[in-house]
Amino acid sequence: MRVAVVSILVVVAAVAAGCGAVKTVTSGDPAKGKVLFVQKCGACHILEAAKTQGTVGPNLDWAFGPDKEQGFDYSTIADVVRGQIAYPDTKPSTGKPGMTANLAHGQDAKDIAMFVAQCAAVPNCVAKPGTVSVDDLGAKS
Repeated sequence: MRVAVVSILVVVAAVAAGCGAVKTVTSGDPAKGKVLFVQKCGACHILEAAKTQGTVGPNLDWAFGPDKEQGFDYSTIADVVRGQIAYPDTKPSTGKPGMTANLAHGQDAKDIAMFVAQCAAVPNCVAKPGTVSVDDLGAKS
């Protein structure tokens, strides 16, 4: 009986640990992500490559520019963006409105994350078309 209870607790703990987590972004379509970013994110966020001038959310060029300068992997930036889409600050201390969770879902959210990872702090960025690996974002096309 004790083994059964422990086994059940282990299974419940394992399932609970994965609940709510978003998976690592491994690929996406940055060109499609740009279109989605403009539609779903641009009213709040500044991103020069998307020509958006939002005034509520953070400037994503400023947010990710230093990370790129320090050599952060594109996968790290894509994962941060994907995580923020799923779990945003809904009540920031700035007094400004917070972001609504899951403005994009599934592959759309991954495409947006890939676009931001590729193009943040790159004003004349041309988003790569088609599905690409996050490891290929930094490659010259």
